[in-house]
Amino acid sequence: MLAAAIAKELKLLSRDLHGVAVLFVMPILFMLIMSAALSSSRENLNPDAQIVLLGKPDSRLNQQFLQALQNENLKVQLADESRLADFQVALQRGEADLLLLNPNDETTPLEKEQPLRLWLQPDADRGWLLGIKGLMRQHYTQARLAQYFDGNEIVLDNNKNPAVRRIQDQVNKELDGKFGQIETYLGHEMWQETYLNRQGEAVEQPNSVQHSVPAWLIFGMFFIMIPLSNVMAMERQTNTLTRLNMARAPAWKLLAAKLIPYFLINQLQFAGMIALGAWVLPMLGMPAFALAGGWVGYAAVSCAVSLAALGYGLLVSVLAKTTEHAVVLGGGGIIIMAALGGVMVPVHIMPALMQQLSQLSPMGWGLSAFQKLLLNHYTLAQIIPQLLRLAGFGLAALAAAAALYRRQLKTQARF
Repeated sequence: MLAAAIAKELKLLSRDLHGVAVLFVMPILFMLIMSAALSSSRENLNPDAQIVLLGKPDSRLNQQFLQALQNENLKVQLADESRLADFQVALQRGEADLLLLNPNDETTPLEKEQPLRLWLQPDADRGWLLGIKGLMRQHYTQARLAQYFDGNEIVLDNNKNPAVRRIQDQVNKELDGKFGQIETYLGHEMWQETYLNRQGEAVEQPNSVQHSVPAWLIFGMFFIMIPLSNVMAMERQTNTLTRLNMARAPAWKLLAAKLIPYFLINQLQFAGMIALGAWVLPMLGMPAFALAGGWVGYAAVSCAVSLAALGYGLLVSVLAKTTEHAVVLGGGGIIIMAALGGVMVPVHIMPALMQQLSQLSPMGWGLSAFQKLLLNHYTLAQIIPQLLRLAGFGLAALAAAAALYRRQLKTQARF
């Protein structure tokens, strides 16, 4: 009995080889993508980031600090602090990633040490920033203390004499033990951060909510594919295609009738997630989510993402033979797009190859447009490239789905 039941299940599986194959292919693809995305070494440091060190070019402290950072294969240039305004413009244009101003030099007493000033874009990756700040703290502290101790030792005449040598060693030991001043120095605030948006205005430091809400909002909008695929599967199972074909209903009208309600559902998702971030998250002790700027740009992003999600969902629904196929194929594709697009792993910490591949993800286009509006205060015109990619992807998928659906109306109708 057991053997017969096992044989029956194997026969059923053999009739659905595509579904079985997807169960193996999707996890393998997801594993490869996530492993590659997280394979960037050096604790999320991006060696291609453009860093500008501003200060006195002839300072031995700045020269030593610059050399230490360049030895880490970072792209750092040293410039006079009088050029700060020029480099702030470069930062706004995306030609620089981080500005670092050192108001100190080797003659500055430790107790009068001023914080190092940082200027960066609001959408700078937090993992990268933490990594680069740790590296800069290490090398700056080493250079600063080396300059502080330089020349502190004494050499007494006649130090061959044991008594004189003991005095010299004792004094040098005391000089080397300035632990009180060093402890005060190490305990002071080292950084003063300023975030500049696209218009050159200082904005508040971004928080985790400003990444997570847009990312998972866009991720959720693509799952409109599941109810859409259920409806398409029910049409095939209940012979609805035959009745529609007999009614001579144009395929484009049928598809429009399907897509408009789901488009409205997507907009409700968008508004609902923003409302949840604004009112529910603070109740849970997290920062409130708030949109920056007007609603026009966000409405355009919502419409473009919805168009891409509906195009993808409809294409999967037309291609899949059953609801199960649609869920596995469509859901797997959504997860892969999320992994590539920066929803699960920030694009900034990916290796160079993965960053290039991330440009192929519609979710990445939507997330990039949303964060440019939210963090950098871009205008609608400045996110047109991302909107065009989303619209192009959605329209191409809709066109392919419409052609397949038109053929299904003719070939799958039963009389």
